[in-house]
Amino acid sequence: MTRPHDPPEQAPLHAARAIEPHRYRPPGGFELPPPRLPWGRLALAVLLAAALWLLWFVLTARSVGIETEPGDAAVSVLEWPVISIGKHWLLRPGARRVRASAPGHVTFDGVIEVGPEQLQTHTLALQRLPGLLRVDVAPVASAEILIDGVSAGTVPGLIGEVPAGVHDIEVRAPRYQSFHVTLDVEGKGIEQSLAATLEPGWADLEIASVPVGASVRIDGETRASAPATLEVLAGRHVLELVHPGYKTWRQALAIVPGQPVRLGEIVLAPADGELALDSVPPGANVTVDGEYRGRTPLTLALVPGSAHRLHLVREGYRPFEDSIELASGASDTRTVTLEPELATLILETTPANAELLVDGAPRGSATQTLQLPTAAHELTVRAPGHATWQASVTPRKGVAKRIRIRLKTAAEAAAEQAAGRGESAPRQGAARAASRSGAPPRGEITTHAGQRLKLFEGGRATLGSAPGSAGHQADEPLREVVLQRPFYLGVSEVTNAEFRLFLATHRTLSEDGAELDADTQPAAGITWTLAASYCNWLSRRDGLPPFYQIKYGEVLGVDPGATGYRLPTEAEWEWAARVPPEGEPLDFAWGARYPPRGAAGNLADVSAGGLVAATIDGYRDGYAAAAPVASFAPNARGLHDLGGNVAEWVHDVYAATPVAAPSVDPMGPPAGEAHVVKGASWAQASLEALRLSAREGVTGTRPDIGFRLARYAQ
Repeated sequence: MTRPHDPPEQAPLHAARAIEPHRYRPPGGFELPPPRLPWGRLALAVLLAAALWLLWFVLTARSVGIETEPGDAAVSVLEWPVISIGKHWLLRPGARRVRASAPGHVTFDGVIEVGPEQLQTHTLALQRLPGLLRVDVAPVASAEILIDGVSAGTVPGLIGEVPAGVHDIEVRAPRYQSFHVTLDVEGKGIEQSLAATLEPGWADLEIASVPVGASVRIDGETRASAPATLEVLAGRHVLELVHPGYKTWRQALAIVPGQPVRLGEIVLAPADGELALDSVPPGANVTVDGEYRGRTPLTLALVPGSAHRLHLVREGYRPFEDSIELASGASDTRTVTLEPELATLILETTPANAELLVDGAPRGSATQTLQLPTAAHELTVRAPGHATWQASVTPRKGVAKRIRIRLKTAAEAAAEQAAGRGESAPRQGAARAASRSGAPPRGEITTHAGQRLKLFEGGRATLGSAPGSAGHQADEPLREVVLQRPFYLGVSEVTNAEFRLFLATHRTLSEDGAELDADTQPAAGITWTLAASYCNWLSRRDGLPPFYQIKYGEVLGVDPGATGYRLPTEAEWEWAARVPPEGEPLDFAWGARYPPRGAAGNLADVSAGGLVAATIDGYRDGYAAAAPVASFAPNARGLHDLGGNVAEWVHDVYAATPVAAPSVDPMGPPAGEAHVVKGASWAQASLEALRLSAREGVTGTRPDIGFRLARYAQ
């Protein structure tokens, strides 16, 4: 039965009917209706959940402003959820992906990090796209363009893909000065224009010669025949005029672009005559017109057109004098046989059968009268069953020297040797040193010639330079030395006046007209052997045992125990120059940096430009060539001119690979052709040469090489 208010029963689907569950019918026959869905409540729940989520998002999100450069870029946030309000977005903290794009710029597609701040702003700078650069160049047809130092092709033309921003632009072509400009490239695919006008990188050089037709050489390259006008590139050059039969004229030039150089007529001097001179025996000292020129054999250049006084001197031989004149360009060869200057030596020897050797050569009986050259000779007397007698004897002209010799028998010699064993070896050595040099001097001493020498106790030092350091050379390995034996060093270099006390004919040759022979200037242009001879001469004057063993003008050896004057060892020189009493070792005489500042010493300054090939830019010391000794302040050890004026001979024989093992009081290799030269000179300007660790091996003479004195104190 159906109630009136019941809704009409809808016909169910067959499928629904098939699975319709059994409905409960209460007692009485009534049937309950099916339950109805709460659609209104569900919608309300959904709206409430959305509102709660939105409230949570708003409460946890941050207000993020996104600014761009340029300001008109289009910005989008590639995240969900996101709420946009103008240029501000509500975003939750964390990494959020953003895209920004603008015409002419590279699109930004990346991540910004939203922080915990409630209000925050992020700026996105978009990179400009590359630009185009159209370059015109004059007056050349083609040139290279460099952008920030990197080649970008040739111009004129269009250079593409030039990054936006400020760049250094250089346009260069052979023989022209480079064109430089700083350019702000706008980029964004925009084409910009640049006009580059190159200025000449040369100057005109006008030169003529007398006689005409001399070859004009620049840096060794023949460029023309004089008279000529040449275009010479900017920079330092060596100019030469060469003509057969005439001396080569040479001058250093500093060419400035656009500033012509007009030298006018250069009068060439006739070529020297050339004399190949030798002597029998060799090794004679040679002077020409009173000027020392070296030892035979040697080749002399003689000015033509006049007679020259030739003078040869060798110890033990009569001086030789002659006059010689050579035509321009002529050559001659001459060998002079020197006559011995003999003196009488009378030997009376016991036993009668003793044999005599003079300088190692047998001369017969040891009892005889000899005529020997007035030079030092080594006499040896020997006989069977007797101890050998040896002595160095120098006969004197006009004096008959008598020597009585009694050889000790073998038994007598053995008895003396046994008696001598009662004294210890160190005491014997000390006695020998005391007998030879007296009490060891202390403090500062003065020589017979007036030179001052300072005493040093020595110490430890590291010689040489580290591989990879500025200016390092292969012959300068680092090596440790210990200077144990006290020694003296000259406060100044030996002067011309001091050297002429030993050799009156000494003259320091001038260099292209520069004054080098004044009394107060350092003696230069002398050989190492002549410097050693001066040391022995001065030792004899001061009553000291000679350090060098010299015969026939040759240094045959040294007496390392002697306290006579000598040349400093390389270790002593570098220790005194580089190692201050306090602080770190020096690289240069003036400090650690190149070039020098102020008047640091007599070096190749700008005033020496006409004398040397290179000078120190902007440096002035007041002297074009050699200065009077001690013209500059001493170093920390009170020594002058260790880093300038003249370079200096030292005692050591030169070796390209010095011994690197630690050594005590080293004196260099035992033998060799060249000797070491230390210290820069007035003719040197390079960083390599001015370092105190620099060393040279030299065999001849130079007008910028002199020496200073040294001696052991005990």
